[in-house]
Amino acid sequence: MSDEQAFAAVLHELTRARAKHPNWPIDPIHRAAIVAEECGELVKATVEHVYERGPAEAVTREAIHTAATCLRLLAGG
Repeated sequence: MSDEQAFAAVLHELTRARAKHPNWPIDPIHRAAIVAEECGELVKATVEHVYERGPAEAVTREAIHTAATCLRLLAGG
């Protein structure tokens, strides 16, 4: 995946996430907790891929979700 494709995928996910979950927390602790949750899902998908022959697509999907959530934290919503 090129940088352009990765950025496009993250921006698409950011738009989707904002529509699906419009009530983003106002405090940074809860925002960071959501980012941590997404990071945990990324680690889980990666472990499953490496040790349990899980799909590489799950790693990509969770990385995109994590990046979009990080952008949401940075942008405030």
